[in-house]
Amino acid sequence: MPRSFLAELSAPGRKVPVRACELESSPVWLFASIGEYPVYDDVAYEAMINDERRMSAYTKAVRRYAPGRTVLDIGTGQDAVWALAAAHAGARHVWAVEVIPESARIARKNIEKAGFADRITVVEGLSTEIELPEPVDMCVSEIIGTLGGSEGAGAVLRDARERLVKPGGVFIPHRSATTAVALDLNSANLGTLPGFPPLVFRYVEEVFASVGRPFDLRVVLEGLQDNPRVRQRSYLSDAVEVEPLEYNGDLQPEGVDAVELTFTREGRFSGLALGVRLWVAEGDEPLDSLVQSSNWTPVYAPLSEEGLRVRPGDRFEFDFTTAMSDDGVHPDYALVGELYRAGGPAVPLSWSSTHHGDGFRETPFYRSLFPAP
Repeated sequence: MPRSFLAELSAPGRKVPVRACELESSPVWLFASIGEYPVYDDVAYEAMINDERRMSAYTKAVRRYAPGRTVLDIGTGQDAVWALAAAHAGARHVWAVEVIPESARIARKNIEKAGFADRITVVEGLSTEIELPEPVDMCVSEIIGTLGGSEGAGAVLRDARERLVKPGGVFIPHRSATTAVALDLNSANLGTLPGFPPLVFRYVEEVFASVGRPFDLRVVLEGLQDNPRVRQRSYLSDAVEVEPLEYNGDLQPEGVDAVELTFTREGRFSGLALGVRLWVAEGDEPLDSLVQSSNWTPVYAPLSEEGLRVRPGDRFEFDFTTAMSDDGVHPDYALVGELYRAGGPAVPLSWSSTHHGDGFRETPFYRSLFPAP
């Protein structure tokens, strides 16, 4: 049986109680969704590099489109993976943009070591604030988040299309969509609410520090995607798509998507597991973080602390809203809907998740996760 216990982590100016868990005994455990914040470290970079499906799909796409072209690599990271891949594939020149100063410094060293300092220029800063000598032929980026646009892909790549890439220029990836599946969290973790293992406290602390205060940060569920037995007992519906982002088309990062989930299994509906489908190149099979092992892990959108009993044929209809936060890059998300069950009244349910909102302990889930002293 999973065991949880009360621990404490640091936040600006205070200590915060937190529900923790033993990693070894927990089928499912929590992690902070960190891609939206400047908290990457060697462990996070290594997880990305070791994602074989994603690496293979990107490698094939870069080799296909980069030869002979000028390339913009947004979010190149310390390893400058796709900038170097584009240069190896025969790109004429690559502009590699990185906002984290230390990562940019390491990227320059790695590029020089690889012998491409004459063909790859590292530009430190936000892609939305830089200028290039001339528009490029192609843009490659890995700023897809645990939700499709949560790292700012919609706003950032729309700006790149308008200012930095030639008309008709190629974008890698091609398309993304956020996915949603009904979840029985109680069954997923064998009757115990999941917590943060102590070894991941520092990531929660760094997210709090980057925003300047504790808040109801977005959490992801580790242990779902790569374990068919856990998925089988916890996923209560098929997945639906929201937040479609067409990087090689008309890119609209804000909007409202009306969708309906139909339950296929009996269980207790506690919330949604939200993932991402990513088409790296046109015609590719999508990567799917809800059912494939990936460095993207499903976000948990809590809707009912106790879980609402559902049966096959019941429905959850909801509107999923993506709106830009006040930083102009990172979205705020919200959903409002109703659960329809045979023989009973509709149950209103809602969820919201801001990039850097003021709210802390605003819902039962977060009051349980971060109990008041």
